[in-house]
Amino acid sequence: MSATTAPAPQPIPTSQDAPLRARAVTRAWAPLAASWLVMGLEMPVVSAVMARLTDPEANLAAYGGVVFPIALIVEAPIIMLLAASTALGKDWTSYRLMHRLMMMSGGELTLLHAALAFTPLFDGLMVAILGPPPEIV
Repeated sequence: MSATTAPAPQPIPTSQDAPLRARAVTRAWAPLAASWLVMGLEMPVVSAVMARLTDPEANLAAYGGVVFPIALIVEAPIIMLLAASTALGKDWTSYRLMHRLMMMSGGELTLLHAALAFTPLFDGLMVAILGPPPEIV
């Protein structure tokens, strides 16, 4: 064997061969954990800020009784994708399909959210369905 001969390539370890490292698990799951953490902190942080505004009772009632439940209904498909992606994301093809679905759904739900927030659709639909007091609207 001469000095210029390269050593034989080693086989690439598969998931069955390689030991699972805590750092790899943390890096893989950190975005999902962060998204759940941010969603969990949303209500207490916004409520704490709103409690310090003028007329906190009406503001908190509007947020906790009207705005937040409607937002959760609109966000529900994306929230469900957080959990479903852990079960369905087994390979690159599945990941790409879920990513495409998430991007299309996210865009459509953002448009729905904007329509509810910035057009008369909120007054015409949500106020008629929920019937909150005028000071809450």
